[in-house]
Parts: sequence; C-alpha cells; structure tokens
Amino acid sequence: MSVPEHLWRFPTQAAITSLATRFGLPNTPQMQDWEWEVADPERIDEFLEAYETTETTEDELFVLMEMLLQSFCNAQLDLSQDVRWSRVVDHLNERAELHAHTIWYWSCLDTGDLEQLWPVTPCVRGILSRHLR
Repeated sequence: MSVPEHLWRFPTQAAITSLATRFGLPNTPQMQDWEWEVADPERIDEFLEAYETTETTEDELFVLMEMLLQSFCNAQLDLSQDVRWSRVVDHLNERAELHAHTIWYWSCLDTGDLEQLWPVTPCVRGILSRHLR
C-alpha cells in the first residue's frame, strides 16, 4: 500500500506493551503485526471503550484503531447495521490527522477489484476523500 511517506506512523512498543497489559493479550517478539494479530471481534466493545477513555495516549489510540478495524474485518458483520462501527467512523472523522496513515492504508487505493477489498475499505475511502485528499 502506498501511504504517502510524510503520513507514515507505526505502533510504538510502549503502546503495544500498555495495551497488551491492559487487555491481557500476548506480546512476544515473534508477533510481527501485533495490532492485527490480537484483533478479536469478540472484544470490539472493550477496545472501543478503551479508545473512548481519557486515560489513553495518542500512540495507544493509533494502535487501538488498527485493532478495531481488523476486528471489524474479522467479524464479518453488516457494518451499516452496527452502531459500534458508526462510533469508529466518528472517531476516524474526528481524528483524521492522528489516523491519517491508517485511513490511507485501509483505503486500499492501489486496488480497484472489489473482491480484494476489506469490508471497512469503502467507508474508510469516504473518510479519506473528506479529510485527506
């Protein structure tokens, strides 16, 4: 995925360690994409609640959003009917600058084949066009 270099942002080890502790998640050196590996549709409510607390750092918010997006992809839900998804979209719209890398990445602009898109991609593309184009 070609995210513009000036928007690159990656999970910090401090944020991963903090969230792993908070949620009792595995965190081993072998985990390459921790935020996607620990994503869990059964824990969307917990992840969303943590995102919405005032005790969460910007680095943690960034990682939590990645976890939420992957969790929704894994859930195979009708996003248009899920109130939690609406909250995630609101957060992406409200903090588009913080999540610019995430929005670009999940927009999959280098793919036009609808069969290869993630379930969240069409909505995230709309956020990209509103905030980051």
